Amino acid sequence: MLSPLLQGDVVVEVFATHAPAAPIPVNPPAQVVPPVPMMLEIATPLRSVDQSIFWPIRRNLLINCSGALALLVTVMVAGLGFRSYAHGKYLEEQLEIAGQVQSELLPPLTEKYVGVRLATEYKPAEQVGGDFYDVFRLEHERIALIMGDVSGKGVPAALIMGVIHGAVRSSLWSESPSRHESESQQLNRLLYERASGERYASMFWCYHDPIAHTLSYVNAGHCPPLLTRKNGSKVEISRLHVGGPVLGVLPDARYEQAKLQVSPGELLVMYSDGLVEAINSHGEEYGEGRLRELLATLTEKSANDILRAIVASLAAFSGITELRDDLTIVVAQFTPTEDFLLRQNEIVAGQSSLRII
Repeated sequence: MLSPLLQGDVVVEVFATHAPAAPIPVNPPAQVVPPVPMMLEIATPLRSVDQSIFWPIRRNLLINCSGALALLVTVMVAGLGFRSYAHGKYLEEQLEIAGQVQSELLPPLTEKYVGVRLATEYKPAEQVGGDFYDVFRLEHERIALIMGDVSGKGVPAALIMGVIHGAVRSSLWSESPSRHESESQQLNRLLYERASGERYASMFWCYHDPIAHTLSYVNAGHCPPLLTRKNGSKVEISRLHVGGPVLGVLPDARYEQAKLQVSPGELLVMYSDGLVEAINSHGEEYGEGRLRELLATLTEKSANDILRAIVASLAAFSGITELRDDLTIVVAQFTPTEDFLLRQNEIVAGQSSLRII
């Protein structure tokens, strides 16, 4: 039976000690054996000790255990956060790649076209955008000019933009007015059936014939481009609005092609709603009116100068306010084609003389 003093809680301390071992007589002479480790255990009944002495020890033990538990939780959260961080970095890299691919789809700025000089500005609100424009050659030296705007921003808009871009490039929409209208209807049906109801697109697509000096277009619900021409001392600005509704909303929508004469020196400004809907610190929109007033003063400028003036005007208007939407501007200035026709005639004459010889 335990002594009354040893009953109840006790504090046990263990101490390491060493006891020397006696030499063992052997032949040859005795060798000293190293000390043997020993453990000394001392038990002290708490009943005989002042309890206040152990409070600092218990407090430190509680703090240390709480700290260790908090450190363990931090390590676990950091581990989970690192996985999310790594996944986020992967997505960010993929978006950068998508942005590069999208920028490579844009026409090269160094390309020269017969009968038109171009200046362009493209600023997506995010790494990838839903705005797009394209310029490419067609048969008989005609030039295709396309601008579109998919609803929303980011990756979903960019995916639909890629679909439209591919459809425009692969179709024969410039063969005739009826083909232009039917291709617009087919593209509208494609977006209506394949894209969700919240995804639709506006698009202005046209082609310029530098020989006949004509511009044929269909405006599918896009911001009407402005055609600026000078009539004597008067500046006339026309809105190119003929066409039909936005693509992807009405399954049986019809579209109409318009055709008009354009002369050297006249100017076509195509833009997305990121320009006219840009706001300043007072919540005012830039608007089409400001753009028209600016263009009326720039009739004698080059395409690059006009583009820089538009961008500068927008920057002065919006100030430090960030753009809410993608911004795309294409300035097309029509130029004389007599030099081109002369070179073509010389080439044809040279080929004929070679055949005669």
